Amino acid sequence: MAVKYGKKKQRPNHVIYTIITIVLLCAVFLTMVGRFYEDAEEEAYENLHAQTKQIKDDMHLQLVSDRENLATMANFAAKLYADGESYDLMFNSFKPIGLIENIGILTPENVFRTKAGEIDLNGKISFWEEAERGAYISGRVKDLTRDNYEIIRSAVPIRVGNQIVGILYGVIKLDTLSKRYNTMAKELDAQLFVYDKEKGDLVIDTVHETLGNISFLKDRQYREGTYEEIEKEEKGFVSFMSAYRNENLYLHYSIIDDIDWGISLARYESQVFARTHRISQRLFTAFFIMVFIMIAYMIIVMEREKHSRMVTACASHVRKVLLEINQQKNNISSALHQICSFSKARSAVFFDTDGENYNYIMPDYEKTVLVGEDRDFFIKELLRYAAEFYRAHQAVVNVMCITPNHHLKKTNPDFYAFVKKHNIKKALFATIIDEKNHISILGTINPKMEKETSGLLHDVAVCFSIALYNKNHLNRTEIAATTDSLTGVSNRVTYKRDLVVFDEEKPGDFSCIYIDVNELHLRNNKYGHAAGDEMLIFIANTLKEVFYGQSIYRMGGDEFLVFARNTSPEAVKENIEHLLAQLAQKDYHVAVGMSFRTQNTNTEEMVREAEVRMYEAKANYYQNKEKKNAEAGTEQGYVHMKTGIPEIDALMSVLKEHYNGIYRVSLRSDQAHRILMPAYLGYHEDEAQFSKLFKKYITDAVDSNYHRGILNFLNYDAMRAHLLAGKNPKITYKKINGEMADLCIYKLREDGDVNDTLWVFSKE
Repeated sequence: MAVKYGKKKQRPNHVIYTIITIVLLCAVFLTMVGRFYEDAEEEAYENLHAQTKQIKDDMHLQLVSDRENLATMANFAAKLYADGESYDLMFNSFKPIGLIENIGILTPENVFRTKAGEIDLNGKISFWEEAERGAYISGRVKDLTRDNYEIIRSAVPIRVGNQIVGILYGVIKLDTLSKRYNTMAKELDAQLFVYDKEKGDLVIDTVHETLGNISFLKDRQYREGTYEEIEKEEKGFVSFMSAYRNENLYLHYSIIDDIDWGISLARYESQVFARTHRISQRLFTAFFIMVFIMIAYMIIVMEREKHSRMVTACASHVRKVLLEINQQKNNISSALHQICSFSKARSAVFFDTDGENYNYIMPDYEKTVLVGEDRDFFIKELLRYAAEFYRAHQAVVNVMCITPNHHLKKTNPDFYAFVKKHNIKKALFATIIDEKNHISILGTINPKMEKETSGLLHDVAVCFSIALYNKNHLNRTEIAATTDSLTGVSNRVTYKRDLVVFDEEKPGDFSCIYIDVNELHLRNNKYGHAAGDEMLIFIANTLKEVFYGQSIYRMGGDEFLVFARNTSPEAVKENIEHLLAQLAQKDYHVAVGMSFRTQNTNTEEMVREAEVRMYEAKANYYQNKEKKNAEAGTEQGYVHMKTGIPEIDALMSVLKEHYNGIYRVSLRSDQAHRILMPAYLGYHEDEAQFSKLFKKYITDAVDSNYHRGILNFLNYDAMRAHLLAGKNPKITYKKINGEMADLCIYKLREDGDVNDTLWVFSKE
């Protein structure tokens, strides 16, 4: 029965991937939001700078323009003065222009002349001090004509020749200036402060009701910059905590050219980041929706993987039961019981076209079991459906579900009536059809876990078919000749045959695992041979499960061997760990050695290498146990080594940590005797020619760059000459697997005979 199925792929861990994705998204999101705020802050400063310049340029242009108008009027006043005429002509013809609401002239006698009349300002202002200042625009100053009233004065000297005969003042009302630029600040959604740089008195303040001094910013908690920078620097940026709102205020300060005024434009953090906040909120909403979707996906995946693990565990149990089909007569029934229990079905069935017919029904449904003609009719219909489905889909393994629906009633009314009569709400089954059109059906009646049961039936259907085929159709004589009767694994006859096959095929990713059971003799002596047999059967069945589909052999009383094909060394090591863990649950212990095919290494050499490593593991096991026994003051078991002499075996184990091989070689007869690790060079225990063995080792194991140097050691005459001179020939070389090793030759006899030598292969 030729049904093929491939190696099951390892499922990715979606939960870990989802968590990593969420963490990465969080990092990217936070970085992106942080970058948004950095960009918004930079943009805020740039906007403040541009808008401050806009207001500053407008104010400078207006004030300079007003001063030029005053200069024109001052020239007119100078002409009137030179002609001996009154200033009334100029006062009467004046109309407010720009920011200037009114004008007046200060005479050398400290008399202030206006359209309304003259005012004596002696003691209030000094004409000559004003004359020395030249043209200027003041900060916030007291009105010379009204008490408790402040204005801004724009002053221009009236010159006749080289003589200053008066000071022309243009009066700028504070509310006029504020009204104009408050409107601009409001349009820009910002706070505007304009102040006299010398005194710090504010001439425009869009925040406070009364004009104060710019020093009110001094006691703020600055995040960037300082108040001293506002006082001393010409322009720049600062930010500080607002005294009125629990947020930062971003401020740009500068000076108005040719006028000793400072200007500052400020905007609250909420204004600066208003757009960024909106974007961030949308991003946060999108992010949380995405995280919610991922978490929901992770929960769904975890639930699916939970069900998948349940299916895998049940399938593993079913396979293990089927693998033991030769030891237990009721294994088919046990497997069907497990399937029925897992799927929470009424019953589970298996039958095929060869007449095999098995059924398990749950105790509560025993009265519903199909028997006689009813059972024959049911089987006949399912086999017919399986054949039709195969013709339609051409798949070796199919999973089908039959329910008493309208389609079934229309296409097969007799079968519809049958399933309704027997209360069959759902028949879920897997079909296997080989190239000889042999049909096998494994199914359940009325399962409650349809999806999981479909996966389980698909996974184990082939095992059912193969198990029964092997049970009933394989040649009993061949089985007896090639199978160990106690454990059901292959015996040494099969092992010898497969050695040749593996050397010819040279399968990829090929490993050899040598297993020796610890304390089997102790168990036989203590509990009887039945207990030892039980131990061996359990170990063999566990090997079948762990190394499912691989070649497993019983090499002797307590030794097993596994050849694993198309499996990486890492996967083999995981399987070994799984094996040891399962055996430990029964308090069974084994020594395991492993080798992996490299280059042209033959299979028998792999076995010897694995065997050597197994004995090392075995020695470690007994040494550790002896140590524990000594500490506990008790005696438990005994050490059984290959030599049977614990002291020698312990010494060998220690030596093997440092040496790859030790040989006693006769340079006269070219014969060798292996002292340590007889499998090191491999091939035959009683090799007739050591040089032939050594050449083979060089070809198979030594890097080609070192062949010439190491071949010189086969020049026995040269080796004798070195030894006679009191030298020990030595070379360090590289093996094909990348390891570095040393070879050194010593003479064994002190009587001058240099033909009896010791060849020591050691790890570098």
